Amino acid sequence: MPRIVGGYADDSVVVAVGGACVVIGPGAIDDTGRCGTAPEDLVVDLVSTAAAQAGFAAADAPMPTGLLAADQIATVLAWEVGYVEGVPGDAQRPGLSAAEVELYLRYRPDTGDGYPGGAELAAVDRPFSLGGFLVDPETAGATADSDADPALIGQLCASMGYVEELASAEIVADAATDLIDRISYFATVAEFYPALAQAVSAQSVPAPAVEFAGKFTEEQILDFLGRLVAELDRRRPWPDPALVPVDPRTWPSMGSSVPVGWIDIVISDLEWAVKADFEIDPDDDNALLVLRTRGGQLIALVGEDDPNPARFLVLLPDVDGRSEASEVRDYLARYAGLQVESDGLDAALAAAAQS
Repeated sequence: MPRIVGGYADDSVVVAVGGACVVIGPGAIDDTGRCGTAPEDLVVDLVSTAAAQAGFAAADAPMPTGLLAADQIATVLAWEVGYVEGVPGDAQRPGLSAAEVELYLRYRPDTGDGYPGGAELAAVDRPFSLGGFLVDPETAGATADSDADPALIGQLCASMGYVEELASAEIVADAATDLIDRISYFATVAEFYPALAQAVSAQSVPAPAVEFAGKFTEEQILDFLGRLVAELDRRRPWPDPALVPVDPRTWPSMGSSVPVGWIDIVISDLEWAVKADFEIDPDDDNALLVLRTRGGQLIALVGEDDPNPARFLVLLPDVDGRSEASEVRDYLARYAGLQVESDGLDAALAAAAQS
């Protein structure tokens, strides 16, 4: 049965049906206590999105009998199915991947309204009560998700020391982009999300993490995390990180590669910048890492002939349709903060070939 999960100062109530919800204002309720909005006119959204709105006050109570009729409830559930499985032509509901479906259902509010997708989906464990927003902090330890790494909250809070405020929508959007692109942290957004959702669910931030955040209070941090979770939900399905390491054997041929420049950097700093480790082949003197961009372009980083290389050649496969060298240099600068040098490249390569 749907449940009241929150409300606003204007006496509107948020009614959750599984992971989706509708906001019902007092003017939409008739004299019999029923919502008079036609099913096709209901504005449906995620519970996590409603909970992150300014002025939201959490609640946990059964929906009054008859407030939503069966056809209205069915409409909300149908919207949720569309969000999970995708609706052709709907940019807001492109559908989730199999892994994202499992993650979504793990945090789906248990209102008693089963997900209309079969036993396989319904069998996914749901360790939190109502959408991960209404768990009693005193019992949160008993419902902790084994996928949640609390150290990630500490990492995020440590970054708060470099910002002036957490209240703006812009800072939330920037943080979501950073996590999805995998710019500032080694962990992926899929690894961060359970930790974020658990902190919001328990309404608790570990004391060391609060200290890392400097001037911000736990209340301010939780407000930020709640809005960040909602923003990440809004952006599902998440794309791959900006740079993804791939098997070096996918590289067509080192003998038919096109150099686009070089990077002067120690290997440990380069691995942090691209969030990937070099493969060390004992039969090869050169460290090698092959990356894939979101557009599918392969990029090889090849270290100089040294046990601790500090210069890396940037290569593209010599195939039709490859990206322009300038585009690759700009991409690495944007998503990894790397400065790819190219001035005098031809002369340097000619000198290396003669040596």
